[in-house]
Amino acid sequence: MNDIVERVKGFLAERPDVAPDRFAARTKFAPSTLRHVLDGMRAPSEEVTAELERVLRLAKAGEVFPAGAGTVALSEGQARPILPMRRPRDIFATETLRKVGQGLTYCAENAALGVITATYGAGKTEAVRHWREHGEGRGRESFVLELDEFTCANAVDFVERLADLVGAEYKGGCHNGGRTLRALCAHLVKNPCLLLLDQCEGMRARVAQIARQIHDRTHDAGVGMVLLAAPVLMERLQASRISDLAALSSRVGMWVQLRGLSESEMAAILKAERITTVDEAAFRTWYRAVGGSMRRLMASVDLIQAKHAGKQITERTLAGVAAYLWGLNIGVAVEHAEPARSEQARVA
Repeated sequence: MNDIVERVKGFLAERPDVAPDRFAARTKFAPSTLRHVLDGMRAPSEEVTAELERVLRLAKAGEVFPAGAGTVALSEGQARPILPMRRPRDIFATETLRKVGQGLTYCAENAALGVITATYGAGKTEAVRHWREHGEGRGRESFVLELDEFTCANAVDFVERLADLVGAEYKGGCHNGGRTLRALCAHLVKNPCLLLLDQCEGMRARVAQIARQIHDRTHDAGVGMVLLAAPVLMERLQASRISDLAALSSRVGMWVQLRGLSESEMAAILKAERITTVDEAAFRTWYRAVGGSMRRLMASVDLIQAKHAGKQITERTLAGVAAYLWGLNIGVAVEHAEPARSEQARVA
């Protein structure tokens, strides 16, 4: 594990433009976690090690912290072909980015429990990353836990992962779950922060109860909590008759329901990506296929730029992209339920 610490130190020494806090903002952890690990005050856990490995790999691939456009560093004596790298994406000032930032700031300042929902690929995770690195979350203590099949279903695994994130000392094991929970809450009371739980749509009722209990025991000390999920979570919380979910729902002080990209936002993004020769019928077809997902839009933009750069984008073009990228059969003779839109929907 010390190997990754030395490699991160080496990278930071080679890149004076990347401060430790900037590096930490690309991880799930607070800047203080990275500082303590680099200073030797805390041994990196398996989860911290894996996260440092991930960000360091992205950094060396040029996907984060780009040193400059079109530059590739080769060691002396190498004669490899320079392959094009995936360029870092710009952050677009969408409604999703703005509302997520507002919600996170509110929960951080008021130690509130919040729920933010949006369809898959709408940009919740990127909005959180932007808030932590460039927005009002910069400099605030915050931790991100992406739930998986185990942390969604196993309460002990859930509290242990949270304890690892915030640096709480605990004795692991299924028989020590209660002790771990109390140790976690005691640590949070002494070290207030914002807890960001991502991908919560699969959260089981018992885990939701534990999340609620953590917030109940720590919010007076200034600990906020935000659950980010697909819209199904809000439906479950609002309609559930299960007492654990109802108890969590009753504590929610902020609800944010996001609808994904609007037509005007998609048009502005296409212009920024220098895709301006799109007829209106193709634009409407494209917008329906994207379904409000920033992830789908940018994947289709990459494909179109690679295959059709500078060409007129028609419904036939979009039909080919949809079949290649999403396995959809859009066809070229599409019936439109809405009349042709005016300037708002026109990219050209």
